[in-house]
Amino acid sequence: MQELTTAKKTLLKKVAETYFEALREKKFSGIPFSDDIVFRAPLAPGGAHRPIKGLQAVFEKWWKPLEPALDNISINIVDHYYNESLTGIITKADITIAAVGVTLRTADRFIINDEGKITEQENHFDASPMKDFIHHICLRSMDFAITKNFYENILGWKLVIDKPDLIIFMAGSIFIAFKKADPRDRQYSSFSPFEVGLDHIAITCETEDELHQLTKKITDAGVENTGVKLDNALNKLYVAFKDPDRIAWEFYMK
Repeated sequence: MQELTTAKKTLLKKVAETYFEALREKKFSGIPFSDDIVFRAPLAPGGAHRPIKGLQAVFEKWWKPLEPALDNISINIVDHYYNESLTGIITKADITIAAVGVTLRTADRFIINDEGKITEQENHFDASPMKDFIHHICLRSMDFAITKNFYENILGWKLVIDKPDLIIFMAGSIFIAFKKADPRDRQYSSFSPFEVGLDHIAITCETEDELHQLTKKITDAGVENTGVKLDNALNKLYVAFKDPDRIAWEFYMK
């Protein structure tokens, strides 16, 4: 009995550590996922509450967007914890992501079958190092009345400050402020993404349903937009649109 327990713990530990080694090597094929893997992660589309099912879906929806951030990561495995039935393991690790300069304290849970394949996985980490660094964005508008109608009535953002020379909306946890434009030349009386400075601003969507609902909402309101498209660089769905001053925005999948 003791030998069986030891063998099961050895298998669970080996599989968990193989997963982290595959992250270091940026090698998806090195992760021993089962074909019918059920995968949950905070940064996956829909978050941890909407599992990704199936090996190919995990590759497309989780691994491909994650892979660029894996360059030069370092992983320190702290400890392993086993469930009573010895079918699962939680591995605690500190993962330093060089690309963004943060260290995540993780505790990833694996359910592993007798063949040594991961059938279920749920990733957990302390997100506080990935705090928001943007407090507000300030833009310029030619007509406050038109701007307020667009952002408040069409996009549904809450107007929190309404002054003659300043209006501010809340978009999630970020303040979007507008001051009145005073172009020195009429050719600059509308926004151009091709000048030095801002190209566009992207707002996060948590789910594909939300993205499609927002796309329908702005389309029904007559707002110029691209429809839902795939950003091939990051493998994320988005819709691009313009406000009345031609400022370029996107609703972009998390």
